[in-house]
Amino acid sequence: MIVLPRARFSTALREDARKKIESLGYADIVVGIPAYYSQFTISHVIEQVASGLDRYFSDKKCLIFVSDGGSTDDTREVAEEVDISRYNIEKIVTIYRGIPGKGSALRAVFEAAEFLRAEAVATFDSDLRSITPEWVKNIIQPIYDGYDYVCPYYRRYKFDGTITNTIAYNLTRVLYGYRIRQPIGGDFGMSGKLIKNYLDKDVWETDVAKFWHRHMDDNNSYC
Repeated sequence: MIVLPRARFSTALREDARKKIESLGYADIVVGIPAYYSQFTISHVIEQVASGLDRYFSDKKCLIFVSDGGSTDDTREVAEEVDISRYNIEKIVTIYRGIPGKGSALRAVFEAAEFLRAEAVATFDSDLRSITPEWVKNIIQPIYDGYDYVCPYYRRYKFDGTITNTIAYNLTRVLYGYRIRQPIGGDFGMSGKLIKNYLDKDVWETDVAKFWHRHMDDNNSYC
């Protein structure tokens, strides 16, 4: 039996997405939305993100980048149809290249942000139901205040988030010494400097790329 080597990808961006990114030239803020089978929720996420960007960062050039994992439902079609033309915000919907998983989806977002020389980058899960425009402000504003990484702290019912509260948080604190209350969420803020550091890591062809976390938040959570 002949075992062929795994294909390596020098980029997670497809040619059509790369051309759209090049045509933009630059962006101050890039908001990535990793997506997979999210046809019933993604329009709400895009609308709330666009509203937040317009309300709190209207003086910035912004891009919403939907990085899809090859959904065979109508996720991409729904995302394309969301009309944000009333805002001065660009939107790109594309399928990423590489190993299937959220890691590859984020790689595409990071590559787009680095090419566009973004000052701030944020990511939001595509299945969020309780996201509001204020989330966008709370995730991105600290980056402009000098921070490189922003992690949310959700308000939840006391028995929600048991894996996070009893396993993930405690392991992160013990192993790394940091009190990151939501280490396995999908909503983060990052500086352009941190994005470059991530892209320089040789992990994008490993199991890191396969990670996929489906997060269905309750209606009382916020960041």
